[in-house]
Amino acid sequence: MGRSIRKLLLDSGETLINVPADRPTLVSLGFSESRANELCKEAENAEKQEAVITARRTLYATQADPLFLEWQYDETPEKEKVWRDKVAEIKALYPLPDRA
Repeated sequence: MGRSIRKLLLDSGETLINVPADRPTLVSLGFSESRANELCKEAENAEKQEAVITARRTLYATQADPLFLEWQYDETPEKEKVWRDKVAEIKALYPLPDRA
C-alpha cells in the first residue's frame, strides 16, 4: 500500500482522511503541483518518522526496559549508567529524521 495523508483540509473547508499521497490525486483535488509535491514530501517524512519511532519502541521494550527495571531494583549508579547507555545507543541507531 502506498503512502497516505491521514488528514487533509481542502480549500472548501472539507476534511478528508487517508488520502493517497500521490501528485495526480492531490492535483485532482484542486492542489497546485507545488503544493502537491509538498504534501507528498510531508507524507514521506511522516512515514519515515513513524518507522523510526516504531523501531525505537521495539528496542526500548526488549532491551532498555529490562535494564531500567534492574536499575530500579538495585538503585546503583552502575545499573543506571548501563540503562542510560542502552537508551543512547538505541537513539543513535535510529535517529529521528530531519524535519526540514
